[in-house]
Amino acid sequence: MVAIGLIAYNYYLLGNIHFKAPKLVLKEKPKETRVTAPYTGLLVSADMAKRKPLAVVIENHPDARPQSGYPKADLVYETLAEGGITRTLAIFQSQEAGEIGPVRSARYYFIDWLTELGAVFVHVGGNIDALDDIAAKKIPDINQFYFGGYFWRSTDRYSPHNVYTTTAKLCAALNRAGIPTTAELVPLKFKKDLAAKDRPSAQNVTVEFSGPLFTATYAYDPKTNIYLRSISGLPHKDKVTGEQIHPKNIVVQYESMTPGITRLGQQKMNIATISRGKAIVFQDGKAISAFWEKTGRNDRTKLTNGLGQEIQFNPGQTWFEIVPQTAAVKY
Repeated sequence: MVAIGLIAYNYYLLGNIHFKAPKLVLKEKPKETRVTAPYTGLLVSADMAKRKPLAVVIENHPDARPQSGYPKADLVYETLAEGGITRTLAIFQSQEAGEIGPVRSARYYFIDWLTELGAVFVHVGGNIDALDDIAAKKIPDINQFYFGGYFWRSTDRYSPHNVYTTTAKLCAALNRAGIPTTAELVPLKFKKDLAAKDRPSAQNVTVEFSGPLFTATYAYDPKTNIYLRSISGLPHKDKVTGEQIHPKNIVVQYESMTPGITRLGQQKMNIATISRGKAIVFQDGKAISAFWEKTGRNDRTKLTNGLGQEIQFNPGQTWFEIVPQTAAVKY
């Protein structure tokens, strides 16, 4: 009887227990703390978005290929130096690059492009026109001749195609030189990528500078909305990672170019950077006929379409191909 009583008592207790369903706790979506990088339109940390841009001269002689660092650059300017050889100015702002180079000498027209971006000029010496301009206008620069400890020479290539640096080393050099490492930057204007269903299946762009050794080609990939770059008929890849260069936007600017001689008798190329002219913008697998205009050294180059509307960029890397007015551009 006792056992039966205990069982009945336990059932009584169970009957008076109120079971509560577990309370669902909805997790809040993490708050986005990143901001838009000024020259790529991609999300980065707030600190990185304010970092002072570094404008590094990278050579494009065949003996300098493959180069290091291009995939980490926000913007790249490619144009003629002397003797038909092209040279580039790579703008590093929103990403760290563990190896950049080969770094080469300055040319004065690079100053006009980097100044409008608020960048520091990084180079190994330069022709006298560039060095005169840097001194006279007090252009902030890191010259390897005076900051050798922030560069190194690779042993697997011969001079002068073997000078390298990193973004970390260059930021340290800025501190030594007393140059601010942050800046309030005016961003480029960006738009959304064209919807995948509206993209063309293919587009090929060829930019001829001075013969096959310096001919750049781009193959459009509609799936990723990027342009895969090749140079001299071969995929243009990063030396360290093997990654193929793949900008989202390509801007071809036709500019007046004439050969000349510096006051020391050095060969040079005169480029009318502060002027206006025709342009072609390649993005989303399409070609946009455009005009470019730059009214002063500190003024941003403006690109407009045939209706006078300012052209906006797809988020990602942009290559500027600054070509002679007679250059062949095929697409």
